[in-house]
Amino acid sequence: MRALAGKNERVIMAVRDLGRGEAARAEILREHPKAVLELEQVDLADLDSVRALGAKQLGLDVLINNAGLGTAPLRRTAEGVYAQFGANHLGHFLLTALLLPQLEKGTDPRVVTVSSGFGRKGKMNLDNLDASQGYNQGTAYMQSKLANALFGAELDRRLRAKGSPVKSVLAHPGVAATPMQQKPTGWMGVVSRAISALFGRPAANGALPTLEAADGANVRSGEVYGPGKGKTDPARREESWPSMRDLEGARALWERSEQLTKTRFLPLSP
Repeated sequence: MRALAGKNERVIMAVRDLGRGEAARAEILREHPKAVLELEQVDLADLDSVRALGAKQLGLDVLINNAGLGTAPLRRTAEGVYAQFGANHLGHFLLTALLLPQLEKGTDPRVVTVSSGFGRKGKMNLDNLDASQGYNQGTAYMQSKLANALFGAELDRRLRAKGSPVKSVLAHPGVAATPMQQKPTGWMGVVSRAISALFGRPAANGALPTLEAADGANVRSGEVYGPGKGKTDPARREESWPSMRDLEGARALWERSEQLTKTRFLPLSP
């Protein structure tokens, strides 16, 4: 948000806590007084809240799906799924579906989905979204980030099949030194903080891949943007991940997401 505000872009900050959102808006405006910053409230773990935001005429060119609920004790959403999957994936899935008609009227429209290096490998376990077979905080977060990668790739395929002007682009920050790395407890917290201290890049640099995906001049649908090798290197385009080529897994995730959100979204031709 700060980087886009610095480029005098109109930015809508979708926040769960309006008080914290207002504080962040004021801080950015002190640095960029000419920025156009608007606030909208949404709780991505609450699909009714997502529907309320999706019903508004926002005038978007770019949607950045950037929620990142990390490790946390087990909590389920109204749909019966663990909260990381609900907020990090289902909320984004539904919001994208609702805002797509507006995006298609935009200038060089894009959906940027922010994943994580944890989304590179593995397969979704769609049989344990309710954590009835066991729950691990780290696994729950990694599965949600894998869902982001699968969603971004499948969204690209379905947009292209429809002939939509909207691009679906994936981004990930690498290891960025943010407060999220300080939240885990136990052995996971020790590992998280150690990795952040050793390899973490400044938060502003971690945002560069997202900024490039959202605002870069030569970005194409289906691409992935990540950080350079050094802590302060510019963003760079990456090869597609193995998980992005799991067509069967991506379609199964899409169908389950439609069921859970009660939304029919970019159906494939029979």
